[in-house]
Amino acid sequence: MNEYVQKGQDAAKEQYDIAMSRALAVRNTALAKMNIDPTDIEKLNRVPMVASFVGLFVNILLLAAMSNFAWLEGTAIMNGQPYAVHLSLGAAIFGPTNDPSRDNSVFCEGGLPCSLKALCSSSPSEEVFSNGMPKTTDPIDWCSAASAGSVVQGLLGFGFIPALAATIVTFLYAGKEVSAINTILLKMEGMRISIKHVIAGLWAALWLFMFMAMTVYSAMVPDTLGWGTVHVEASFGLLRFSFFLISILGGVLVSHLFELWDTANVTEAFMEFADTELLSWKKALYLELMMQMALYLFLTIYMVDWSLLLVGIVGYYLDAKKQNFKLSYLVFISISIVLDISRLAALPTFEVMTPGERFGNTIWTIILFLKPVIVGTIYFYEKEGGEEERQQYASMEEGRPGYGGTDEIAE
Repeated sequence: MNEYVQKGQDAAKEQYDIAMSRALAVRNTALAKMNIDPTDIEKLNRVPMVASFVGLFVNILLLAAMSNFAWLEGTAIMNGQPYAVHLSLGAAIFGPTNDPSRDNSVFCEGGLPCSLKALCSSSPSEEVFSNGMPKTTDPIDWCSAASAGSVVQGLLGFGFIPALAATIVTFLYAGKEVSAINTILLKMEGMRISIKHVIAGLWAALWLFMFMAMTVYSAMVPDTLGWGTVHVEASFGLLRFSFFLISILGGVLVSHLFELWDTANVTEAFMEFADTELLSWKKALYLELMMQMALYLFLTIYMVDWSLLLVGIVGYYLDAKKQNFKLSYLVFISISIVLDISRLAALPTFEVMTPGERFGNTIWTIILFLKPVIVGTIYFYEKEGGEEERQQYASMEEGRPGYGGTDEIAE
């Protein structure tokens, strides 16, 4: 059996090497056409380089989100008739999820998206139901939505300035080992400009603009658009997703620039992952956790699920071989699965969901099905040799100061 496994591993490694050599050849050809030396690419500092690409990605996301009719969803009323409504930062469309612009002509002429400012300037209706509720959405609600959208447009518009600057300056810092870029950075240092502090300041400014945009929009939007309550949709979720990316990558970047963390532990964890056999339960567990963490990040477009912290618990168990963390994970994940099954049973059909709801619930469902898969992988990892690996790790720790020889939490 081991012989077949070894043959499979050798064949997979051979195919991987072939694919990598072809990819490098294509890359070098493309760089040669742009008169770029491949050795200069290898000199780029990886953490700032990744952060700069994330900054560019965030700029594109925010541009896409600003013009989309998925900031706010609710139900408007016209002459006693309810209509589903979806808002962008400056306009509204009316209709069901399968035809979201069908009823535009009821609220404005021509059947085009209705300007929030035009809806705000409309005359209020004096007709009310028997319980005193108005039969037409109060223009004040449209005014609140228009004001919220206008303020957020301004915040995000000004936010593009530090966003673009952070992307460019961070990329320049990533290439500081390249002679042409190093000349520019030396001139800046000669002007007594600390490039590290500039980068940190730009990312902090971008983070602040995004935080203010989220908070202001949440505070200023109306509680209702005529009938029932409102709730934010996918475009606001893209802003929240971008905020998460900036918070994570910005924190990593600042820690890297000012050497606020010990890279030895990170390197050690990465090397352990890289050295793990491809066809093994431990490698499968690594990949499943990475996939689940990525899905949790994308889920923030729809909602924030704090069960993502469980990935950190099982990740620490995998890295430090602590049984307490494995047992804690199994307890919490069991509770999480039971609660998730209840939520899954209550979900409406996907046909009646908005595109943002369909996207979010699809991601959430995949995460749910991954949870028992990860539990099963932990079981097989333990059988494969996890216990022996943990004992080896414990024996390596015995010589370190403060080692207690047990897996108990210190009191």
